[in-house]
Amino acid sequence: MKANRAGTLLSRLDAALGPLLVIAALLLLSGCAAKRDEEVRKLQARATYEQAVRNLSENRLALGMAALKEALQLDPENVQYHNALGLVLLNLGRPVDAQAEFQTAIDLDKTSPDLQHNLGIALAQQNRFDDAIAAYKKALTFPTYTTPEVAYYNMGEAYIHLGKPLEAQESFRAALQLEPTMVAAHYGLGLALSQGGRRDEARAAFRQARDLDPASPFSELAKNALKQLGDGG
Repeated sequence: MKANRAGTLLSRLDAALGPLLVIAALLLLSGCAAKRDEEVRKLQARATYEQAVRNLSENRLALGMAALKEALQLDPENVQYHNALGLVLLNLGRPVDAQAEFQTAIDLDKTSPDLQHNLGIALAQQNRFDDAIAAYKKALTFPTYTTPEVAYYNMGEAYIHLGKPLEAQESFRAALQLEPTMVAAHYGLGLALSQGGRRDEARAAFRQARDLDPASPFSELAKNALKQLGDGG
């Protein structure tokens, strides 16, 4: 009798579990299909992104922008695509839109110093210099940052716009400590020193900018600055 009851119980369990196992199998297959579809979309997004890069390298901005946006529709959480679109928007003089792309990228990846730096540039182009400086400083907190001299230089420029020559001098000197041949930083230091009334030191900085790389546009700017300071340039 007990054996019959046990057999009946097992039969009932089999009957109950059967549909559940089928459902579980279907869900597993559905999950695999969804994952496969996602992988296909990401591959399509990558191909579209590479097409965007080709278009942009050939100065076909409209096609490049369209391809970047299409890539983001296929893979909306791709940090690289948001950053690339932000850089294109910066070059098109659309810093507000660029800021939105960089901020989205930062929300997705809070460990990238380059994203913070790019955000700073977008803010500076909106004359939001205090916010830009904060972004540059944030970038400089990352030990993985490979071009900190650029952030220091941009920070110096922002301080000049804010009329803070001492802070600007400090920033440009920090850039030059990392990259002594950075012509733009020598020129920026000259501007900061001149703004602070230290004309003799400003002349020395401008001469450095002039002589380091005569082909640099900052060399020509330095020559003009020297003339304004009563130097022959």
